[in-house]
Amino acid sequence: VNSEEEQELNALIQLFNNRNFNQLITAGKQYTKEHPHEGDGWNLLALGHKHLGNLAEAINIYEFLVKGAPKSASFLSNLGNTYMMVGRISESISCYEKALELDPNLINAIEALGLAYLEIDQADKAISSFKRVISLDNNHQSSLYYLGNVYLGMDRCQEARDLFKKTSFRMSKSHYLECLYRLGEKELFYQEYSKLVAGGVVNPLMASIVSHASVRFGVPDDNPFCSKAFDHIYVGRIEKTDGFTDELSKNLIDFHNGNKNDFRSQNLLTNGKQSSGNLFLLKENFAQELKIVIEGKIEQYRTLFSNSKQGFLTLWPQNYELFGWLISMKSGGHLRAHIHKEGWLSGSFYLNVPESPGKDAGNIAFSLHGLNYPTDGKYYEQKVVEVRQRDICMFP
Repeated sequence: VNSEEEQELNALIQLFNNRNFNQLITAGKQYTKEHPHEGDGWNLLALGHKHLGNLAEAINIYEFLVKGAPKSASFLSNLGNTYMMVGRISESISCYEKALELDPNLINAIEALGLAYLEIDQADKAISSFKRVISLDNNHQSSLYYLGNVYLGMDRCQEARDLFKKTSFRMSKSHYLECLYRLGEKELFYQEYSKLVAGGVVNPLMASIVSHASVRFGVPDDNPFCSKAFDHIYVGRIEKTDGFTDELSKNLIDFHNGNKNDFRSQNLLTNGKQSSGNLFLLKENFAQELKIVIEGKIEQYRTLFSNSKQGFLTLWPQNYELFGWLISMKSGGHLRAHIHKEGWLSGSFYLNVPESPGKDAGNIAFSLHGLNYPTDGKYYEQKVVEVRQRDICMFP
């Protein structure tokens, strides 16, 4: 690479670091036109597309790159990351494995492989991957967090707590609070909770724990996210006139039933299957049209509750990402209690609901009961909401 090419490449890197992705794509196209054999330029162009949600274009570039440079571990890993985003789990795992054959210590690929293993219910392999990362970098924030989450899901709360204490990644401090709660360390739990509130932490996970604790310990629920969750459940409709036609609905169901992307392991789901990746990153019309309709319904929800003083509405994030997936259940299917810990506003849209399947069958139940939290024999309020085909239910 000559000095002029190097300056141009550095300019692309600067655009990426500054998150100027539209400019990056424009400049990247020009750079790759002038220097078609420079893989780093193609890589940056693909990253620009990826960050703007143009995943089909990013995948095309990475597949082209991998064919031209099959011995580049980083290109293989980046292709695997992009496959994961659209639910192509088996292909992503293959990419990570090939990348690690070339560079066994490529930390990003090792960690990404661990996350992919979790999608297919191979927790032991995931644990090994995260431990491998930590052995290479004992302060690797994200792998400490991911390993802690795996342990928490296995009720290994003591080990999870020790890991969450070492990291500030994502919701680690709220998960640390969760560990204290599940371990019965009440005094320390409230001390840590006060610190989080003073630090401006607001999220659904912390809210669910504190709401549960308010019942368990008989104290007021003062969590800053939402202390009146039952009052903010809304059921509306998505009609054909909203832009989501019967044809789009059928195409979406056919896509799911045809296993066009991999199904992910979901231990909360009985007698059913769940898609992987983010539905709304797919380029298909049914995904993009539904995304537009749901974004409109979210704004309707905000307008409906515009006078609410609850934090999740008054502190609404300036930018957010819509993340969705598909679930289908057969007769006797069931989805166990859970929360969307990073979902500022959650919702479910019902594409197909059988008529008269039985009392409460197909309906959605809300409760403060929580998941695997100690109850001390207390009663936790529950509300069952009836839903029909084309209903959309939104809630904090």
